[in-house]
Amino acid sequence: MKKLIFLVIFLHFNLNSAFAGLYKGEYSLGLFKDSIFNASKITHVIIVGSAAKEDSDQFFQAGVARAFRYKEVNPLDQVVIMSSPEVRRTEDAEVFNEFNIFVFKTVKDTFTGDKLMKELNELEKIASIDFFGHSSPWGLKLGKTDAAFDPTEFTQSLTKLKSKMLPNSYMTISSCNSGFYIAPEISRVLEIPVSGSLTSSVFERIESDGAWYKEDDWTKDNYVEVNNNSYNEDVSCALGLCWRMKASRFNYSSYWGQFKEGGLSFYKFFCNFENNSDGRCEKGMAKSLLTFPSVRPLTNKSTTEDFKAVAFDWICSTANDKTYFKNCVAGVASAIARGDLVFQTHPGNELICDFKSCKATVVCKKKIFGSGPRPGGCNLQTEVNNTPTTAAREMLSLLKGFNALKK
Repeated sequence: MKKLIFLVIFLHFNLNSAFAGLYKGEYSLGLFKDSIFNASKITHVIIVGSAAKEDSDQFFQAGVARAFRYKEVNPLDQVVIMSSPEVRRTEDAEVFNEFNIFVFKTVKDTFTGDKLMKELNELEKIASIDFFGHSSPWGLKLGKTDAAFDPTEFTQSLTKLKSKMLPNSYMTISSCNSGFYIAPEISRVLEIPVSGSLTSSVFERIESDGAWYKEDDWTKDNYVEVNNNSYNEDVSCALGLCWRMKASRFNYSSYWGQFKEGGLSFYKFFCNFENNSDGRCEKGMAKSLLTFPSVRPLTNKSTTEDFKAVAFDWICSTANDKTYFKNCVAGVASAIARGDLVFQTHPGNELICDFKSCKATVVCKKKIFGSGPRPGGCNLQTEVNNTPTTAAREMLSLLKGFNALKK
């Protein structure tokens, strides 16, 4: 009997491995509100990772929401969406079609890191890169199975890409745990500001009060079908323009383990390079907020007060308790006014972070079989932060960048 059980397990494992080896996914490149691709145009790249055959196309909708803002602020620029959506029971082409994305290229192969770098390096002028999807602390999930992007494996390709990045360009990464290693490493090589998460990333939807709320904090009576706040015009939620992603306000507790030791409730920017004499760190940070789907639409001609409203929306989390966000805004503002910059925006231990990295290491048990970290076996090594200043310093950097953009 034991031999039979072993044989069944053996066959199951090997058949799955064989099918995984035979699997050939596909990915497509599409244009938002354009129909002619031009590699020499100023381009905003939106990368949407695999939904891993889940039912939701929310990653894609979050990308579309950002694309809409790019076209409002930069109507002459080109917005390219690269994705292998892999939504359950939905063909990839259907996902692109549903949101009116003109597909100009489809590749019948898995969307891997190699493929991503090849597509990016065919562009000549990149103004921004945004990623929406799943990730581990070490790699972004692009396609099904093991199709991931670990920046440490693509240093040469990223170095080549560096020359394609325009002044004040930036990258945002909306995924879980992308701020521990991924964002700082990409910033180091490309020498641009890159934002990442130090906890889970979750979906938010706009409500009738004009604020965005995480799924656990929704108020049924405040549900809307039209977004009246985030764009230059009123837009239908059916177009994918009412979803976005933000960092959770709690410590990470999911697939890789429980990071009880700390976290950060907003996407942290990293400028992991030495020469910032041109201010590209802060200017890139601020520029990213001009196209962030938020509580009001911005341009580089917006008032400082309008920019502050969006910056606080970036840094502070909402909650079911409406005073939660207000207390965060007041706390950060008071910390700046006092000059000590001390205010805790994250419940629990708030990680100590600067532009280079956060003082936290992800440590994991090894897999029992095979190599690599064991899912569920990871936690953080960090220190207790009794005087958190990360949020106030981030706010000051955003304001510095916005003022520089206006000059």
